[in-house]
Amino acid sequence: FVTRSERAGNIFFRITALIRSGQMQWVDRPVWYDVYVAHPPLTAPDWNVKLPKHDEPVKKIFYEEDVVRAEFYKKHRSIGHIRMDREGDSISQKFINEYQALSKEEPGLSMDEMFTRTEKRLEDLGVFLRRQPKKEQETSPSVETPSIQ
Repeated sequence: FVTRSERAGNIFFRITALIRSGQMQWVDRPVWYDVYVAHPPLTAPDWNVKLPKHDEPVKKIFYEEDVVRAEFYKKHRSIGHIRMDREGDSISQKFINEYQALSKEEPGLSMDEMFTRTEKRLEDLGVFLRRQPKKEQETSPSVETPSIQ
């Protein structure tokens, strides 16, 4: 709930007006005032924004990346742990980056074909999405189990 006085300007401009008019002394300014002057926000704050009411539904926002990521995790459920302390992209992000690069190179492909080609590209780069099949050890002797009758 925003009142009319809050829409008139943000608190920085109100404090500035109080200092200029003499209603507030310079030494009584808030601690954050100097920080705001030294590092102003990159975009000007907009205080006249229409906010949704409590009963209005929230607008759903989906990007193409969200759909691709959902399909990726649907197909590759056990891809491994996501390590937050590592530099670099996760496997799913690498997949999305390759998918987007491929979609720019060949825009006419279907989503299934894009997935297949992206998986192939990642495997060529050394990122394996499927578990590697275990090679059977040739040196181990075969053991016969007796049949129970």
